[in-house]
Amino acid sequence: MNQSRLVCLVLVSLVWQCPVFYSSPVTTGPDTSSQNDVDCPSSCALAFPNSTSTTKDTVDQEGLNMTSRKLNPKFYEASRAGHAIQHYINTIYSSPFRLYTVTQIHNARTEDMGESGMKYFLEFSVKDIVGESSEGRCSAEVLYPRGETQHPPQVQCSCDGLPRVNTSDKEQAFYQQYSANSNAVTVNNLPDSHGHMEPDMVPFWHLGCLAASFVMLNESNENTLYNMAQVSKLKQLKSEDDQLNFEYEVLLHEMVSQEIIRWKLLITWSPAKSVKVLESVLLPRCRCN
Repeated sequence: MNQSRLVCLVLVSLVWQCPVFYSSPVTTGPDTSSQNDVDCPSSCALAFPNSTSTTKDTVDQEGLNMTSRKLNPKFYEASRAGHAIQHYINTIYSSPFRLYTVTQIHNARTEDMGESGMKYFLEFSVKDIVGESSEGRCSAEVLYPRGETQHPPQVQCSCDGLPRVNTSDKEQAFYQQYSANSNAVTVNNLPDSHGHMEPDMVPFWHLGCLAASFVMLNESNENTLYNMAQVSKLKQLKSEDDQLNFEYEVLLHEMVSQEIIRWKLLITWSPAKSVKVLESVLLPRCRCN
C-alpha cells in the first residue's frame, strides 16, 4: 500500500464517516506484537485539542467517593464516547439503507466509578445520513470497564423519536437482486482513492459500515476514536438459510494513534435478521508517523 493511497484513505475516512440486531461476533486475531507495521506519511497526522473540564467530588448511595467532571462537549473526551455510542446505535438500528451519525453533543460529563471503570453521560443529536431524516434527541451512558484485559464499553441509550425512514421496500429489492447468486459481487476499494463509488455499490459500503461498527464498538476505549476508511475487498459467498453471505476486508482509521487497521469479516444479512458478524480476524496493520 503506497503512501499517497494511505493519505487518500485518511481523508476519505473523514468524509465517509460510518457513523441489525446486536450479535456477538467471534473475534480472533494474531498477536499484534508480531505484526509488521508499515510506516505511513506524517502528513496524515491530526491534532486533537486538550479537554477542559470542571471536577467535583460526589458520593454514591453506598458511600463510595467518585469524581464527577463536566466536559466540553466539543472536545475529544466527549467525541470519543460519542463515537462509541454511534457504533452502538448502528449495530441495533441500521441497514444497507439506513445509517446513523451523532451530529452534535450537547452536554457531557464523566464519573469515576472506581474499580468498575469510567462512566460517560452524554446528551446528543443523531441523524440518519442515508435517508436524510430529521435529527432525534438522545441520551446515553457509556461505561469503560477497568482491568488488565480490555472489554468493550457498556452502552445504555434512549432516544426521543429516533428518526427512522421506512426502507423495507429498498431492502427487499436489494435482497432479491443478490439472493440468486447469479449476480454475485466481487469488488475492491469502496470508495476508491478519489472518494468515488458507483451508486449500486453504496448499499455494500453501508453494509460494510454496519459490520465494522461491531468491531469498532468492541475495540473502543477511552483512548480511541474509530472511523471507517474503506472496504478494500468484498466478495459475495454462496447464500445459505435465506441469508446473503459476504466476506469483507475493511480498513479502519484509528484517529488518535493514526493507525490504518485491517479486519477481515465474515457476515450474513437479510431484511428479516439484519446483520450478523460470524467471524472477525485482525490483519497486519500500518501506522502513520
